[in-house]
Amino acid sequence: MPFLRTLISLLYVGLFMLASLVLLPVEFFIRKKSPKAAVQFSHKVITTGFRALIFLSGSKPAVYGLENIPKGVPVVFMGNHRSYYDLIISYTYLPCPTAIYSKSGLKKAPAISSWMRRINCIFLEKDDMRQNMQAILDGIDLIKNGTSLLIFPEGKRNKGAGVLDFHAGSFKLATKTGAAIVPIVQTHTREIFEKHFPWLHPQKTTLEFLPPIETKGLSREDQKNLPALTRELILKAYLEKN
Repeated sequence: MPFLRTLISLLYVGLFMLASLVLLPVEFFIRKKSPKAAVQFSHKVITTGFRALIFLSGSKPAVYGLENIPKGVPVVFMGNHRSYYDLIISYTYLPCPTAIYSKSGLKKAPAISSWMRRINCIFLEKDDMRQNMQAILDGIDLIKNGTSLLIFPEGKRNKGAGVLDFHAGSFKLATKTGAAIVPIVQTHTREIFEKHFPWLHPQKTTLEFLPPIETKGLSREDQKNLPALTRELILKAYLEKN
């Protein structure tokens, strides 16, 4: 069954890529008339694809705290990171427009990278400090223009217990714009794929949006403590549900 589930999922990814190539010209014509509508269209294409991947994996996310997502204003979503499915599951429930910080490797993915660019995703280069500083500046501009951002501030998938320390640079996205931080907590996502690599296994996972952390008017000391505070909130919720 895991082999068949994995095979069907791989076939779906291939078909989705082909179908999405057909939809790219549609997005182009929508963008000519309305850039905002084009982003909404691209967001719908991506979340539809992600929902299918979740279904095909046999996983059933239990989602909590959607009411904690502020409406009508851009925010910075920050979550723990243990699996490729963290992005797939969490982004499915995020409002439009929301962009993603992603590793540069996805720039080479056929079709997928094209759609990621259309929702203003920002690619991070490993060990390239200068480029990544520019990526933060690009993210700040997106927030000022009304786009929320999703980032995993651990910087890599955690293969151990708990939650890794957060990179402080990620928090400039919030402190430099006054955007609230919405912590995201996910559990058991690693059991879908990485723990059983290369096979997919059905798994009950949890996705929780914690109450937003306001960043306007914070003192320098509070800004300095923000990464540790956010990590502690996520870690506490993670341990409670794990």
